[in-house]
Amino acid sequence: MIGGHMKSSFVALIAAAAIVGGISSAQAADLGGDCCADLEERVAELEATTARKGNRKVSLTVSGWVNEAVLFWDDGVESNAYIGTNLVAQTRFRFVGNAKINADWSAGYLLEIGVGAARLDGQDATGDDVTAAALGIRHSAWWLQSKQLGKLWVGQTSSATDAITEINLANTLHFATQNSAAAAGSFAFTGAGPARTIRSFAGGANGVSTANTGGQIGEGERHNVVKYESPTFAGFAVSAAFGEDDLWDVAIRYAGEFSGFKIAAGVGYLQWTDGNTATLNEYNCRESAVPGDVDCSQIGMSGAIMHVPTGLYVHAAYGIRTDDNVGAGGDDSSTQLYVQAGIEQNFFGIGKSTLFGEYQQWDVGGNGLNADNVSTEMTMYGVGFNQSIDAAAMDLYIRYNHYDADRTVGAVTLSHGDIQTIMAGGKINF
Repeated sequence: MIGGHMKSSFVALIAAAAIVGGISSAQAADLGGDCCADLEERVAELEATTARKGNRKVSLTVSGWVNEAVLFWDDGVESNAYIGTNLVAQTRFRFVGNAKINADWSAGYLLEIGVGAARLDGQDATGDDVTAAALGIRHSAWWLQSKQLGKLWVGQTSSATDAITEINLANTLHFATQNSAAAAGSFAFTGAGPARTIRSFAGGANGVSTANTGGQIGEGERHNVVKYESPTFAGFAVSAAFGEDDLWDVAIRYAGEFSGFKIAAGVGYLQWTDGNTATLNEYNCRESAVPGDVDCSQIGMSGAIMHVPTGLYVHAAYGIRTDDNVGAGGDDSSTQLYVQAGIEQNFFGIGKSTLFGEYQQWDVGGNGLNADNVSTEMTMYGVGFNQSIDAAAMDLYIRYNHYDADRTVGAVTLSHGDIQTIMAGGKINF
């Protein structure tokens, strides 16, 4: 009986398979030979519109952020609100390529585009706002790296001293640094004497130029350079850059952690000998009698310390620039000092909160904007708050600042009206 039952079951199984196969064949026959034509056509459309690498040897990473804000301001005569890109950390997107050559060597590239919109630093002497260029190349360079020997860059990218005055352990670099006056608050002072902007007081090119962090005293910039970066040894790393026969700079940086404290610091030296207009250039240096001949040097430094368990931190930056083309008897040096202190903790469980106070002082001597017998002093103080939202890779921030400036012409001091600003905005990464 058992054998007969098994034989019957086997025959039934064969019959069922034949029936299913016949149904499937009939269905396929009904669909015809072009059953997958629509699917193949859709796949071809997607392939044609999908961003992809040119080859499989170099990896590609696309990233960036959007940083937009509202800036409320009051100069004692007029008050208004502007909405636009926060040029302290400009909206941007970047492409980073990386290829491994062997166990020690690798190569790659960095292409970064800044996205312009309505600028927050757009009030000139007439009160008009200015729109920044739609797109601008921030970085366009390739690199070759050895783990043992270091990294070599060629192209438009940061010189050795770029960001040397922005070494901070707190999450505030996207809206509050020593560059903020030049990059997000270029307003014309009112009161006695010639009108000047915060940007020109702070050492930038002029009140309505594009973002020019290099104008900050002691701070480097992005240039067409050949740059070398050493490997890190005991927390230290050195870098040096040379650009187009017109600039060279060197820098050393350190980062470490011990006994519950994080420490980071850096110092750099830059020399600049290129003028690109009659009186103004990248670093606000004075031309000699020979057009385009400038001779400026500067030292910039910054550092920060944070107590990890409490989140208490202090950051400070200092820069000094010397202009050898300032006439005899004129002040050939300009300085700036910036201090920020606060606390950073995850108080609300959604990401770290950063609360801080800040102070900055400029003392600008003779340069491309000031005559030999003119000096400018400006002070800034303010408070700020940033809230990170980890789940959205986002930061929301608000910052209040008060600016006060005086100009001295010979023995006469000219006081200008104060400026107050409130900036509120957000930055989201992708």
